[in-house]
Amino acid sequence: MAGAGYQLGDDAAVTLLETTDIGGTNAATGWVSMAEFERVIGYVEIGTWNATDDLDECRLEQATDADGTGAKDLTTDASGGNYDTDNPVDADGDFVILQAKASDLDVAGGFTHVRLYVAESGNTGVDNVTAFLVRYGARSKHAQKNGAAVTGSKVYVTP
Repeated sequence: MAGAGYQLGDDAAVTLLETTDIGGTNAATGWVSMAEFERVIGYVEIGTWNATDDLDECRLEQATDADGTGAKDLTTDASGGNYDTDNPVDADGDFVILQAKASDLDVAGGFTHVRLYVAESGNTGVDNVTAFLVRYGARSKHAQKNGAAVTGSKVYVTP
């Protein structure tokens, strides 16, 4: 389930993974380009969660385009990995923060896009997660990157 994307001012953009039950399955944000951004941060928070389940997979992935071509891990989720599956998050309110720089991507291999991926392999009840990706450090600062302001539809607020 890919979420919507939003521009935050002229320096950052956010992609949302709306609250979803991943019990026995997985979910991910859409693939987003890092071409115009220096960094990305992902945030995953567990909501209603079955106490016998764990967040089994939680990682940033990279690909060569917005279709996910050649997808591979940017961060790891394994025993002793970046997200250590020996000590997984597993309760309402637990969270994971994942960070990377554009330079961490396999740029020599043509990797330009990232997404956030989560999974829970068991399914003993409801296992809700909410997550988002924020790309920031925009190389080119532009107002209203998400589209021109439209009253009641696309609203940008500044003091």
